[in-house]
Amino acid sequence: MTITIYGSGAIGGIMGAGMANAGEDVLFVDKAAEHVDAMNLTGLRISGSKSLEIPARAVLPEDLKGPLDLVFLAVKSQDTEAALDTIAPLAGPDTVLVSLQNGMNLPAIAKRLGKERVVGGFISFPADWQGPGHIEQGGFGNIWIGELDGRITGRLTRIQKLLSHSVNAHITDNVAGYLWSKQIDCSLLFAQTVGDQTFADTFGDARYQPVLTALVGEGVGVALAAGVKLESFGAFEPLKLRPRTAAEESEARAVLNRFADQTRKQIKVRSGPWRDLAVRKRPTEVDHMVGWVIGEGRRRGIAMPLNEALVRQVKDLEKGTRQRGLHNLDELEALRARLYPSSMGPH
Repeated sequence: MTITIYGSGAIGGIMGAGMANAGEDVLFVDKAAEHVDAMNLTGLRISGSKSLEIPARAVLPEDLKGPLDLVFLAVKSQDTEAALDTIAPLAGPDTVLVSLQNGMNLPAIAKRLGKERVVGGFISFPADWQGPGHIEQGGFGNIWIGELDGRITGRLTRIQKLLSHSVNAHITDNVAGYLWSKQIDCSLLFAQTVGDQTFADTFGDARYQPVLTALVGEGVGVALAAGVKLESFGAFEPLKLRPRTAAEESEARAVLNRFADQTRKQIKVRSGPWRDLAVRKRPTEVDHMVGWVIGEGRRRGIAMPLNEALVRQVKDLEKGTRQRGLHNLDELEALRARLYPSSMGPH
């Protein structure tokens, strides 16, 4: 069976390298011709918290052939539909697609391929594409996989084993809860992005912990209204970041401090969105992350004004009309104080 890694950047490259190193037949697919060429010529190199070099077989999307067997999709959310335009016509009777993406892409994938072909994945480890044929793993982490309907099936065990060659892989009956939590967590990632400091310096700064808490608290309110059971991962405990009492506000700060401490152990000290803007000079996934939660809130009549302001800042950064820096967090904190004057966020 050939395993197809569609999107061979940071996440897809690391997962595929682990599988290939374990002897699996892996085909890497990527739209960046220089990355494909480098993998075919010199292989794929993983550096950072893990060191690995493997020979690699890679193709451009237009050169992919079907029928496909097991596909791991690891493209940016904004590239999902284009990827499905290639994948869907090549799907065979045994095709299964595992989404290793940020964003809530599972409904769109299921609509194109059929929900019985789709497995959800939630990624929680840091990684960056460094250049053609080279990916840096910024720290160790986890992945959770699950069926869309919450069933525990035999194919999950096979997929878990493949993913375990690279990170700690877990099976869950609530992959949607993890994905919702990650969407809400993205408010913290983008707050780091606009502020330009490291994760640790952002999350551990007492001046900004109220606005960080309020950003998450707005998203938690939407999830609760949607009836979602949010899952914690690592140091991120979303339900503790919607405090209602002074004691709970102290615990919210403690959560952020633990989050800051966790990131100090990583090689990757800034977010993927920060790298998109500062290094790769390309648009972020903000519309598919924070913007998605805002949209879910609007559907339920729940406003997220602080997150809307954060998205506007990110859009300004993408257009080059705003500079990264703490002045952006100061601006958001001033807005928080006006919106939620008696607390760190919505109740």
